[in-house]
Amino acid sequence: MNTSVFPKTFSGFTLGPVALKNRIVMAPLTRQNAENDGTPTAEMAAYYARRAAGGVGMIITEGTYPTDELGCVAYLSQPGIVTQRHIEGWRRVSDAVHAHNVPIIIQLMHGGRVSDPRCIHEGESPVSASATHSEGWVLYTDTDEEKDNRGLTGKWPKVTFPPARELTEAEIERVAEGFAEAAKRAVDAGCDGVEIHGANGYLYYQFIHPKTNHRTDSYGGSAENNVRAAKLACQKVREAIGPDKIITLRLSQDGVDDFAGAWPGGVDYARELGKALADCDVDALHWSSFDWKDNRDPDSDIPMARAIAETSGKPMIVNGGIAEGADAEEVIDSGAGDLCAVGRPLFAHPDWPHIIRSGEPYNWLPFDRKYVICPPVDYQHVYPADLRVPDWDPDITKRRKADWMDE
Repeated sequence: MNTSVFPKTFSGFTLGPVALKNRIVMAPLTRQNAENDGTPTAEMAAYYARRAAGGVGMIITEGTYPTDELGCVAYLSQPGIVTQRHIEGWRRVSDAVHAHNVPIIIQLMHGGRVSDPRCIHEGESPVSASATHSEGWVLYTDTDEEKDNRGLTGKWPKVTFPPARELTEAEIERVAEGFAEAAKRAVDAGCDGVEIHGANGYLYYQFIHPKTNHRTDSYGGSAENNVRAAKLACQKVREAIGPDKIITLRLSQDGVDDFAGAWPGGVDYARELGKALADCDVDALHWSSFDWKDNRDPDSDIPMARAIAETSGKPMIVNGGIAEGADAEEVIDSGAGDLCAVGRPLFAHPDWPHIIRSGEPYNWLPFDRKYVICPPVDYQHVYPADLRVPDWDPDITKRRKADWMDE
């Protein structure tokens, strides 16, 4: 193996209490492959183990719901870390990943106003930073190709989001406590820490983005106030799991219902967020985007990740537009980030780190949703034909019963 190719990418890095063998992080990637009750499957253990074997330095899991209250569950077949079954399922995953000497952290996320309405309990409304209404619709389940790839039959509707109500301050506190309780369960499942999801349109993003946060109390009105709810979750998580586990916080301008999203104030707002996060008890911030160099600010060309890193003083994980080894090296060489989060290339090419390290040209497969649903896996953990066909109900009028988790 050619060890002189991309020397910065393949140098070690200490993230909080954990030494990583290289700077490549598997980005959190939504798949919707858990059991109906949110339990991780054997296929998921095989999926993550295969990417660990492929040479990544750390894995961040797909978004996982930390509680089953206040409209937290975001989509069908989303994994959870709430019940004992969930813990046991994630322990199978963490054991499979650790067998390759790779750390794994669970990304904790609350759907907020973009939770699939079929995942919300009867009589409940979605919640958000403010009383707003997303104009988007539930992703990943809205095309014939996706339906066919998953083995679904019959008519499949376009599922839109109902209006969300504003969380009270007491409920904001309860959401943060739920993240802390889930983080403790993640550690009990053998994971090396957690990521707090404050990006991509989900609840804490809805607080951080001025477009969706219209509050006039201490949780809105400025960059410092907008990020306060996410910082509260980070604080409570650190109190729950201590200093020996990793905590990261993910940030973005765009979301699942606003792919072209941009912060008012652009880089200036990013710098203010960075200042407010300087005392946040996390080991790293994680910038999520489609292209990390595109800051969507017409008045500045400074990458958002760099602006936030400079004012926060925090290590930065950078995601977006990293497809080749040279892309990863540029992130680190430019000073924009310390670690590179790679997403789509790892779906079809779990050996992506080994491939780029070889220095040889490679004919990459173009991204296709079928690799999300049925990617290469580690066959020692699951039979390759063991693809779960979900029994999702297309009836968009239905809501979950309050005792759903006990079924």
